[in-house]
Amino acid sequence: MKIYRQTLPVPAEQIAGIRYILGESADRACFFDIETTGLSPRISSVYLIGAAFLRGDSLEGIQWFADDYSSEKSLLIAFAEALANCSVVIHYNGTTFDIPYLEKKYVEHGLPSPFLSLESLDLYRRVNRQKQRFPTKNRKLVTMEKLLGFDRGQDYSGQECTMLYTDFMQHKFAHRDDEADRLRTCLLSHNAADLQGTALGTELLLYTDPEPCSPSLTLDDQSAIFTAKLPDSLTYPFPLTCETSFAGLDFQDNKFTVTAPLIRDTLYHFFPDYKNYYYLPDEDMAIHKSVGTYVDAAHRKQATASTCYVKKEGTFLALKTAPENAVIFHKKNAPKGACYIEAHSASAEMISFLL
Repeated sequence: MKIYRQTLPVPAEQIAGIRYILGESADRACFFDIETTGLSPRISSVYLIGAAFLRGDSLEGIQWFADDYSSEKSLLIAFAEALANCSVVIHYNGTTFDIPYLEKKYVEHGLPSPFLSLESLDLYRRVNRQKQRFPTKNRKLVTMEKLLGFDRGQDYSGQECTMLYTDFMQHKFAHRDDEADRLRTCLLSHNAADLQGTALGTELLLYTDPEPCSPSLTLDDQSAIFTAKLPDSLTYPFPLTCETSFAGLDFQDNKFTVTAPLIRDTLYHFFPDYKNYYYLPDEDMAIHKSVGTYVDAAHRKQATASTCYVKKEGTFLALKTAPENAVIFHKKNAPKGACYIEAHSASAEMISFLL
């Protein structure tokens, strides 16, 4: 096994953005990626594990490379030791391949899995969950990297890397050192680019899972406009405007704007404990039995889940999820559909209920 270390070329301002997103876990985070000779751990081997760690305003990479056919266990042990002080592993689609592959290899070699006590952050799954927010043909890592200003240039597919590794081993054992060195450099460079791209991919969480900072709210006749900002030292890596079912989103410079339409309508607030309510057909509303008991029995009936409401005409804001303790309204025939609040009761903090 050979070990290679390098400082990956990530600008300090992007390191600052990654640290802002990861918060307190930044110094205990590990970005990682693996290279294998096949897809099945039963009939293939891992020949390269790359990991990167935030150290101050730089990203430090370390790669464990199997330069023979007997180093796999050494790679696994070294990687597990590097994870000993970590709390989270960050990867791009590692939930599907990298982690299950390595876990089976740890079992095969009689080693404990280092992933059991770690949080796992799969950037691909976060991005794919909000794929409508990105103007790309796919969500492959190399595609998303270009949005973030990183173009790795000429690169190799996983299958091509497997062939390169096979060629490397043949040249190494034939003592054709120059060609072996060239092929090893290609493999290490590909893995390093994956590490750099994964680290930069953390910035995509600014778009998939924005955490509004000091939001403000402006209401006009037609819309509610929520505005939040990143710290002054940070900006969004690229401008992005998109639409969701509930609002328009705009990421520009260091400002995040959510514009949600208001509707003028008659909506219904449903009481959950309908067994404790009477429905008054003449008024088309429900009242609690503590009051309804004084209403003539001929003008009241037991409320049901669909009639246990009060209605109100006004201007409303549709939300994706309901804030706790807020008075929620619905369309009459859709008590479990989109929820609404009266526009005048909206607050800046409700921006998160639109995302």
